[in-house]
Amino acid sequence: MKILLGCVLLNVFFVSFCLAQPRFEVTGYVRNAQTDAPVASATVLLLDVGLGTLTDSMGYFALSLPKGNQTLQVSHQSFETQQRTLTARANMSLTFRLTERVTLLREATVTGSQPGQNVRSSSVGVTTLSVRTLKQLPTLMGEVDVLRTVQFLPGVSNVGEASSGFNVRGGNADQNLILMDDAPLFNASHLLGFISVFNPDVVQDINFYRGSVPAGYGGRAASVLHTRLKEAKATRFGVSGGLGLISSRLKIEAPLIRNKLAFYAAGRLAYPDQLLKLFPIKALMGVKAGFTDGVLRADYFPNAKNKLSLTLFSSADRFRLPGDSLRQVELDGSQSVFNWQTQMVSLGWSHYLSARWQIQTTGVCSRYRSTISTPDSAQAYKLTSGIDYKQVKTGLSYASSTRLQTEVGLSGILYAIRSGQLEPNHPASQVNPLFLPNVQAVEAGLYGQAEVTLSKRLSAQVGLRYSWFGRMGPAKIYTYRTGASRSPETISDSVLTGAGRFAKTYGGLEPRLSIRLALSERASIKAGLSRMIQYLQQLTNTTAALPADRWLVADTYLKPQVADQASLGYFQNLRNDAVEVSVEVFYKRLNNVNDFKGGTTLLLNPYPETVFLQGSGFSRGLELYVRKNVGLLTGWLSYTYSQTRFLVFGP
Repeated sequence: MKILLGCVLLNVFFVSFCLAQPRFEVTGYVRNAQTDAPVASATVLLLDVGLGTLTDSMGYFALSLPKGNQTLQVSHQSFETQQRTLTARANMSLTFRLTERVTLLREATVTGSQPGQNVRSSSVGVTTLSVRTLKQLPTLMGEVDVLRTVQFLPGVSNVGEASSGFNVRGGNADQNLILMDDAPLFNASHLLGFISVFNPDVVQDINFYRGSVPAGYGGRAASVLHTRLKEAKATRFGVSGGLGLISSRLKIEAPLIRNKLAFYAAGRLAYPDQLLKLFPIKALMGVKAGFTDGVLRADYFPNAKNKLSLTLFSSADRFRLPGDSLRQVELDGSQSVFNWQTQMVSLGWSHYLSARWQIQTTGVCSRYRSTISTPDSAQAYKLTSGIDYKQVKTGLSYASSTRLQTEVGLSGILYAIRSGQLEPNHPASQVNPLFLPNVQAVEAGLYGQAEVTLSKRLSAQVGLRYSWFGRMGPAKIYTYRTGASRSPETISDSVLTGAGRFAKTYGGLEPRLSIRLALSERASIKAGLSRMIQYLQQLTNTTAALPADRWLVADTYLKPQVADQASLGYFQNLRNDAVEVSVEVFYKRLNNVNDFKGGTTLLLNPYPETVFLQGSGFSRGLELYVRKNVGLLTGWLSYTYSQTRFLVFGP
């Protein structure tokens, strides 16, 4: 600890000494000369003094330089290096346009990060994939799918053969936080899990965290899948699209104000009904399926220090099954129609306070609705449930150089859950209406993290998150007879909580730590520790992404899930970073894991605490990963050996 404190103080002293001299600020962008796309993670270096920085996802950089003549070099492993001589007399803004290196080696590169990043970074249990990687992998009926690609990574297993849901290191499917930019998706599947909602035409890359989860993420106990969308950067009007066996897609992009404001709109339309007609199978007769989704994004650059991003997303699914398929909700019908929709809007603002300070603020509003219905006159019904999500998140980051990067931030989330509304769907229907009470809750988080390079061989990533959760009123909490199993027959009393008050609150610290020890330029050992707390939970008894699942929040009886994980890995790159090899072992302790009683009703039960069960257990395993990044043949091979055990207690 004394060594760490000394290094930090020494670094701060060095920065303070440099800033005491007359200095000016140079800002700007690094872009692709052919496509005008931003070049992320490009190195911007002052050769005369040895100070530098990296461009962010927008290709933006900010650097402080001393007065006088300076040589600025911009380099990236996929582009030709550029140098420019500057005379620093005032603040200035520059734009570098790099030319791609046209060689077979670079053209075949499919990695989404810089060569050797898996060895040099402090994170363990993290995988980054670019959309280029996704498109070069084998596809299912021509459909590039983010979630199916994740299922091929180590430590990940699918929840069913025909589902895009996945489990990570012994966790359940609801323990995965799936983000589109910064907005969570509560159902990321089309066609009951056949493919995902991510349109490959607008995906930039994905970051999958199953080990070292940054402190800025919270709310799930197993993993974080962050899918970033492409930036709207069009310099001229363009149209692209494609036809597939299952769906067709179209994308339109255009500039509105040159080099300042641009947008794109992309959508997909599915027609699997036509494909099903090719298979004269009796069980498929009467099946109807289809979906639509669309993304609209606009990016505005008013000046070199500010950026505004607006993202709109909408998706809708319709699936009809013949015969009775809803025994679990105790309703009969000759056919069942499933509908589910997602609408989301996200607004982000990035502002550079100086060459080293940056603030990012994001507001998200999303709505998920699912409906099950049948048109039978005597048993016609419509069952609606869903969840509304609103979040505001802001973070302040500081980078003194590549040796020290820190970030602090806070977030607030408001949940509004529609538990279930059953209504008759025909004048002759004999179904009695049933309305379960809606649920509201608040989740807040405060976090800080730092990535420190202590020496050439040793680096660390330290983070701490404090999360707080409150179940809001109005709420009715039932009490049960002491010593008796919870059931409707053992209810003894109830406690009412008024609006504006909290029926139950939770909170806790979530520390994150990962350490890297470099053995050589292309080999390192990493160790990580983390804690994740999950307050929003899902009860389900199916593996498919049916809209027959129920979202619940932590309350008096449903405790928040807690996952404590330790991992250790060896990472090495071979043949000049052309091949990546890693071996990781992990041990995860899970508390308050959900299960439910067999033969019980989940969706329309007014007393959910009488049917769910909670327990504790562990998961441990070994993960092997070999990835070839360059050449005519690319791809990866992964193998996982793991064991998971839980002990579940009755209510």
